[in-house]
Amino acid sequence: MKMTKKWAMLAILMVALLTLGLSACGPTDAEPDPDPEPADPSDPSDDDDEEPGELPRLTIAVATEAQGTDPQQVSTVMSTVHQLIFTPPMSMGLENDEVLPWGASQVEVSDDGLEWRFTYDPSVTFHNGKPVTAEAAKASVERYNVTGPYLSDYDSVVEMEVDGDVLTFRLSDPTPALVPIFGTTYGAPVEAEAAEEMGEEMFNREAIGSGPFSVVEWMDGSHILMERNEDYKDFLPFVENNGPLHFSEVMVRFIPEAFTRVQEIRAGNVDMMLDVPGESLDELREDPNIDIHEYLNSNVRHMQMNVERFPFDDKAVREAVALVFDRDEIMTGVGGVIEPVYGLIGPAMLNHDPDAETAFAAEWSHDADGARQILEDAGWEEGSDGIMVKDGERLSFTLVFAGDNAIDTRAAPIIQDQLARAGMDADLREYETAYTRELIRDADFDMILRNWSWIDPGGVWYYGLHSSASLAPWSAPDLDEMLDEVLFIADDVERMNAWTAIAERVWEDVPIVPLWSDRLFTATRSDLTGFTMSVSGTMYYNDLRKE
Repeated sequence: MKMTKKWAMLAILMVALLTLGLSACGPTDAEPDPDPEPADPSDPSDDDDEEPGELPRLTIAVATEAQGTDPQQVSTVMSTVHQLIFTPPMSMGLENDEVLPWGASQVEVSDDGLEWRFTYDPSVTFHNGKPVTAEAAKASVERYNVTGPYLSDYDSVVEMEVDGDVLTFRLSDPTPALVPIFGTTYGAPVEAEAAEEMGEEMFNREAIGSGPFSVVEWMDGSHILMERNEDYKDFLPFVENNGPLHFSEVMVRFIPEAFTRVQEIRAGNVDMMLDVPGESLDELREDPNIDIHEYLNSNVRHMQMNVERFPFDDKAVREAVALVFDRDEIMTGVGGVIEPVYGLIGPAMLNHDPDAETAFAAEWSHDADGARQILEDAGWEEGSDGIMVKDGERLSFTLVFAGDNAIDTRAAPIIQDQLARAGMDADLREYETAYTRELIRDADFDMILRNWSWIDPGGVWYYGLHSSASLAPWSAPDLDEMLDEVLFIADDVERMNAWTAIAERVWEDVPIVPLWSDRLFTATRSDLTGFTMSVSGTMYYNDLRKE
């Protein structure tokens, strides 16, 4: 099943919600739904007769171990784990062009875009049996504003008010960036009282949400085991099952070796495999017991240079580096599982500007001769070993990449060779993703192959470029102002143009070089039916069954 992005529809949605003042919601008393589908999840169905002991286990293989189970304590939401433990209040639908109820029973947006109203059904409970009330959802956001990894997410919220089952967010400005927050597990209610009682460390190991599964055990380096939430209930309108899922338990196995993951799914030891490596696609596609599902990731893999360190304190070196990368050669080398990118906003992200992308590509496409000329003009000369030298120092540095990422592992030697051909000596250093984040946070690197993945560019580049962010090794005062302003631009075209201007400003100093977006693949055993995935890779497990 090949999925195609339709981001233009979400742009239309944003304008409709935040400029024209339309509402997106579930059925209301004032405007009843004439043909309600699916059936009320509180109604009995045949699936209610399923007993946990009669249901199979679902086993999922992933490459990277979760940072934690609490989405309010991790910098990366691992959807495979977090979406099973938590349920966001709303969904953007399968095409990312709607605002639909998910954990909340109803979602409404005011005409001016300054109020979001979520109605909670008191029959929905956390894993410990406490009801997910509007007050509990408010307490969860209050906790996020203290412990969350991205504390500016709710900056535009000036008031949260609870009135019975309704939680209302009042905003200072229309804020498009809230849509993907409310629509992912970053915005999902956590049981804040339990988090306080358990302590942050324990809660991050055994977080309590209202999702379809709850944590049983976490074996470091091996797996997380979760058991079925017998009281699960949601309000997704495009699925058949809004109650407990069709598995007694789910085991998410951490298998960093791509070859092992492939062998495990082919042998039937796992039912679903994320992070399918490009070199294994043909093998898996030829297997009649395997189905492949594809989507374009909303990320921009990029090269970050530490402008405070030699040799990247020299802008000429950074400009030369930018011209060294042959993205087409990299794409071929990794098996075609990437799409070259030259701007900050990848084609699967909101506010992508195709015209700007074309312009950036024209200016910064691969030009090895141009790169050498820049270096020579800046006083660099070729040494006896082919590496450029200036004032007795070789153009040598370390290049860090994530060894637990299959694409990075294959791309890094290709990049190293491209740099060498331009007279640059890159010493490859391979670490786990978690450690590379620490290096970025401490600005303890020369050059690092870095990744952010988020639908909204404000959730990526604000934290990667703003001076207030701990993950921004380079920033500039004028760029801070641009980033502060773009978050609250409601008009989609105006916002796109603002992001293009930000990309132009970044290219002026060249602290980073955008390289590609990932094409991601999920493999499932053919006996799994009801697989449902959005165009951005969000998985909905409601109707998934093992035949």
